[in-house]
Amino acid sequence: MNDRRFLKPLLTLLTVVLLVLVHFAQRELTVERNRLKLTRVEAIESMPPAMAFTAVALGGFRGLISNALWIRLNDLQIDEKYFEMVQLSDWITKMQPHFVAVWVHQAWNLSYNISVKFPDPNDRWFWVNRGIELLRDEALKYNPNETLIYRELAWHFQHKMGANLDNAHMTYKREWARQMTEVFGNQHTPNWEELINPQTDEAKLRAKALRERYKMDPKVAREVDAKYGPLEWRLPETHAIYWASLGLKNSKPEQLITLRRVVYQSMQLAAQRGRLIYNPVDKYFEFGPNLVAIPMANEGYEDMQTGDPANLDNVKNAHANFLKQAITDLYLHNREQDAARWHDYLGKKYPNRYTRPGQNVTEFVMERYKELMDLGKDKVQSAIEGMFMRHFYELAIGDEDDRAQGYVRLIQQIHREYGKKVERSERDRVDLPTLPKLRQLVLDRLIDAPPGEGWSPQMRLQLLTSLRLPVPKNAPWLTAPVVPTTPGILTAQGVTNRPTSFNPPTVDKREAAEINLKAGKEFLAKNKQQADVVERPSGLQYRIIKAGTGKLPTDKDRVRVHYTGKVIDKKTLQPGGIFDSSYEKNLPGEFDVTGVIKGWTEALLLMPKGSKWQLFIPHYLAYGERGSPPGIGGNEVLYFEVEMLDVLGK
Repeated sequence: MNDRRFLKPLLTLLTVVLLVLVHFAQRELTVERNRLKLTRVEAIESMPPAMAFTAVALGGFRGLISNALWIRLNDLQIDEKYFEMVQLSDWITKMQPHFVAVWVHQAWNLSYNISVKFPDPNDRWFWVNRGIELLRDEALKYNPNETLIYRELAWHFQHKMGANLDNAHMTYKREWARQMTEVFGNQHTPNWEELINPQTDEAKLRAKALRERYKMDPKVAREVDAKYGPLEWRLPETHAIYWASLGLKNSKPEQLITLRRVVYQSMQLAAQRGRLIYNPVDKYFEFGPNLVAIPMANEGYEDMQTGDPANLDNVKNAHANFLKQAITDLYLHNREQDAARWHDYLGKKYPNRYTRPGQNVTEFVMERYKELMDLGKDKVQSAIEGMFMRHFYELAIGDEDDRAQGYVRLIQQIHREYGKKVERSERDRVDLPTLPKLRQLVLDRLIDAPPGEGWSPQMRLQLLTSLRLPVPKNAPWLTAPVVPTTPGILTAQGVTNRPTSFNPPTVDKREAAEINLKAGKEFLAKNKQQADVVERPSGLQYRIIKAGTGKLPTDKDRVRVHYTGKVIDKKTLQPGGIFDSSYEKNLPGEFDVTGVIKGWTEALLLMPKGSKWQLFIPHYLAYGERGSPPGIGGNEVLYFEVEMLDVLGK
């Protein structure tokens, strides 16, 4: 009994002694951890209270808690509870603020893994933008000198937004161009002085948005533009260059090679497609070569050859490919002298590898199109017609006379070379029509297309004006209602920058959706009564125009198709205005079988290579009650004509 009376005081004393010992031991451990760089506590002062609590108060339990959160995060992703994951991801990064791999993984997961789970391109943009914000707004705040974070942020702009591997890439480019136009203005070259020293209220708002929302310093941006430009600041490649350049300033010298590669690769992209071409008639944009950027991109490759000797062969191959494309682009823009100078440079830089002694620049460019000559009359004629189409387009928008004439030069060369190739063949079988005949064929196709198909009336009139041709009397498209145009129409594979060719609804969205639902049901009920229309259990209807005999796609494959998409006219209950057409762009679409709307996926899995079908897709297999504004309303039934060109495999 007496022994137990002294037990509690002894245990209390022992506890006090142990706490004192732990205090001294902890101090020694902290010194050693700092010496070995196992922890970083200097940033605690700048952390928000919640982050400081998790970083300090929880101490050694942070690892266990982080592991539990990672497991929970994985479970949420499996259960497709993506929005719940956002808060959990925020806590994980804040509990491990200096663990670079955590930030990189979370951003990648948001932008690459989660985004593709959503068929709507606008939903995808939400997740891609969230990944960018995580790196730009949070990760760099606590890791301003970490190379991998700069590299990952630049890669988001260069690859996720800039490349065309995501079906929704045009949505990303369009939305980014819209946001950057609000900040940098509508000119190719921003007014840097106005952003650095704003005087007006409007300029102050733009400068504030640049600094606070987009975390960009206008002085640094001006330095980047002076060194690598002039650049187009409304395109993602330029922002890849900006963040990689900022990383070059702030990162450790031994880790800079990865950022240099981002700069050079983005410079190549800037030269190849780093220019916004605005269509003032239909008010949308597309991309073209930025020929001014060629010298700076070339200088970047020269620097990289001296700065990265371990990968010298790879850099040289990339440099040569860049030069070949630059020469072709200059030639196509009717700048033969500039193309010839770069052709000479290529020959001197890489003797006897890509050029031949005595070869001129025209012969060099034509050799790049040699494969085209071997594809036969139909393919060559199709390519020439596509170039004539592009020639007329450049004339209509009045943006690039040199480019318009460059297409004519290239057409003449291809026609001439093909003629030489087949001069000893059976002429009637392989001869191409004359160039005037081909030109007139394309022109007639553009001008005489029915209302709602092909170019808008405004574009046709602009083309006729530029060619000084009379307007045809009683042309149906002249009397058709004037159609307001809007950029960025959603398609099955994402977004195209082609303008809509029909009037957007002016009634209340809910009322319009009810009208669409009623008209869609009526159309599908009537349509399935036709003898050659097949209706699937899902409600998808299709008509086989041509039965293919080639390979049948699987849900793991990628396909190449030509297509035309239309909405159903509410009055006639027939397919109406075109909202997208790969035929008009002379550019087939490529996408994953499962990366499109449900109606497309179901149909593609039934279409062998060589097939051509008409699809009639109910709203619930397309864009549902929300629709896909501005071109596709809620509950809209969609019509597509789809031609399966090729099954590309996985």
